[in-house]
Amino acid sequence: MSNKEWGSVPYLDALRPDYGWHVEYAVLSSYSADLYALVAAMLALGGVDDDRGSGSKVDFANGLERLNNRLRLVVQSGRLVAPRKTPKILALLDQYIREVKFDEKDQSWHPKIALVKTRSNDDEEVEWRLWIGSRNLTRDMSWDVGLTLVGKQGSEGVVIEGVPDLGASLARRADLAGFNAKDVHAELNGILWKCPDGCDVQQIRLHEDSEPRRLPSPPTELKRLLVISPFLDGKTVGALSKWGSEGVSRVLLSTKPELLKLAHQKSRPLDGFTELLSLTAPDSDEVTAIEADTAADVKSEDEEPEPRGLHGKLILAEHADGITMWLGSANATTRGWSGPNAEVIAEASVSNIMAEGLDEFVKEFGATVQVGDLEDIPEDDKDRDRLETARTQVAARWSVAQQLGEDVTVLTTAVPPHPDDSAIQLHVASLTGNWVEWARNAISLRLPPVPDGEASELITCRLSLGETQICWLQRAPMNPPPGEDRDRKALSRYLDPRTFLQWLRSLLAGTSPGDGGGDWDSDTAKRAGNGKTDVGPAWWSPTLEEVLKAWSRDPGCLKEVDRKTRYYLKLYQEREAEEFSVEEREAVQEFEQMWAIVRRELVTEKP
Repeated sequence: MSNKEWGSVPYLDALRPDYGWHVEYAVLSSYSADLYALVAAMLALGGVDDDRGSGSKVDFANGLERLNNRLRLVVQSGRLVAPRKTPKILALLDQYIREVKFDEKDQSWHPKIALVKTRSNDDEEVEWRLWIGSRNLTRDMSWDVGLTLVGKQGSEGVVIEGVPDLGASLARRADLAGFNAKDVHAELNGILWKCPDGCDVQQIRLHEDSEPRRLPSPPTELKRLLVISPFLDGKTVGALSKWGSEGVSRVLLSTKPELLKLAHQKSRPLDGFTELLSLTAPDSDEVTAIEADTAADVKSEDEEPEPRGLHGKLILAEHADGITMWLGSANATTRGWSGPNAEVIAEASVSNIMAEGLDEFVKEFGATVQVGDLEDIPEDDKDRDRLETARTQVAARWSVAQQLGEDVTVLTTAVPPHPDDSAIQLHVASLTGNWVEWARNAISLRLPPVPDGEASELITCRLSLGETQICWLQRAPMNPPPGEDRDRKALSRYLDPRTFLQWLRSLLAGTSPGDGGGDWDSDTAKRAGNGKTDVGPAWWSPTLEEVLKAWSRDPGCLKEVDRKTRYYLKLYQEREAEEFSVEEREAVQEFEQMWAIVRRELVTEKP
C-alpha cells in the first residue's frame, strides 16, 4: 500500500542486496505463490534483475547459481499456482520450495515474510533484512501493506521483541544446510533494527500452529479506529466495533462481498462502525491467489494477474498515548487473530504523518457503503466451492514420492490423495508433461518418462467437475533429490552455445551479456530468419585479450569460467549437430581450443 505520505519500498527492492553485497541466506514465506513471482524474487536476491522485475536467460542462470543452497520458499501445501505457460527451466525451482502440510479445513500457513541475511563481498560485514506484510508471492496487483526493517549487530537501531523466535521458526521450516534454528536465533538476538521514519516497532510475532493468542485489548481513551481487511468474520469485527466509548470514530474498509456477508448476520457486527467503506475486490475468475479463512470461502485461484483490489490488512488505533498500528498477514477474522492460522503480526507506534497518509489512501480509494444498501447477497458458485473443498483434501493427503526410470516416472503413496467427492476427477502431470488420470483408490501412478534436465519434484494437479477445473502444483520428493547434474543438463539446453559464450564473456569482462539470450521465459534464442544468430561470433565469443585482462584483474575469475567450461562444453558436444548453426559449432570449437591453452597456462596450478 503506497501513498505520497508513506515511504514506499517495493517488495523486490526490499529483497535486493546493495552493491558490493551478496545474499548468504534467504527464506520467503507465503500462503500462496507462483513460479514466475519466485523467479522475480530469485533474480532480485541475486542482484541480476532488470527494471521490469525480470531478466534474461543469463540472468536466470546467474541467479540460480548465486542462490544455490541459499534460498527457500515456505508455502501452504496446495497453494502453489500452476502457470499456464511453463518454460522447461522452471523445473529447477523445485529445490527452493518447502510445503507446510497444514490441513486447511482446520488451519492455514498464512504468514508473508522475507528474512534475508546479506554479507559484504569482502566478508567484513553482515546485514539482515526483514520484510513482513500482507503480500503473497504472486503477481498480485492488489493494494498491500508491508514493513521493511534493516538490522546489523552493534549498529544504531532498536531491539525488536519476537524477531529471534521468528527467524528460528523459519530456519526450521526452510531446512537449509548451514542455516540452523539455534544459530539463527542466537545471531538475531544481537541485531539492532532500523525502522522506517515515523514508525517504531515494538514487537513482531510469528504465531504458529494452535498456540493461544487473541485480538489486542482496546487502548485506553480510544479516539478513533481504522480497520482494513479484505476478509471478515462477525465475531472479530463485532469485537472491534465495541472498541472505545460511544461516539468514537470507527471506520472499516473491506470488500463489498465481505460487508454483504456480515450485514445479514443476526449479531449485526457492522452496527458499531461509524463508517463503512469498500474497495473493489478482484473478480473471482481472474484472481492469482485469493485467500480466505475457510476452504469454502476461497473463490478461485488462477495464474493470471489480479485486477487492482484490496489485500492489505491492518488495525490503526489513535488513543491517549499516541497511535498504535498492528499490521501483517492476519485478516479481521477469528482464524487470523485468535488462531489456529499461522500468522505474522507486528505492533508499532506510528507518527501522525503516517496515520494521515493512510487516511488519504482510504479517502481516495474507499467508497462509502450504507448498511441498508447491502441487500444483494451474491450467489455461491457451488461447483467452485466443491472443487476448493476437494483441493484442501488432496493437499492435506498428499504424501507422494516419485521415482524416475528409463521409460517411466512412477508416483507412489501410502494413502490415495483423492478427494471425498467421487464426482471430482484427479489428473496429474509432470511439470512440463501430459495429464494422466489417477484412478481412485490407487496408490501408484505411472507417468510418461521425463527427458534429461526436465525432471522435477514439482507435480501439476488438476481437479475437474464437469466443465469447471482448478490446477496447482504439489511437491513429490525424489530419492535421491535432483542434483547439480540435472541442473547442468537443463541449463545446457536452456542456454544455446551463443548465449553460453555470452555468459562466459560477461564473467570475464565484467560487463553486460548483451541480450543474454532474450527474456528468461522465452522459448528460443533470438535468431535471424536464415537460422543463423543475429550477431556474429566476433561479438559474443570471448577473446584471448579479454581472458588476459580478466586474469590480470582477478586470477580467481578464470577458475569460475573454467568450472563452467568443463561442465557445459561436454554437454554441448553430446547434442545433435543439427541443433546448432554452423557459426555456433565453429565458435564453440574455437573457444574450446583457446581455453585448453588458457587452462594449461593460467588455471592449472604448476607443480
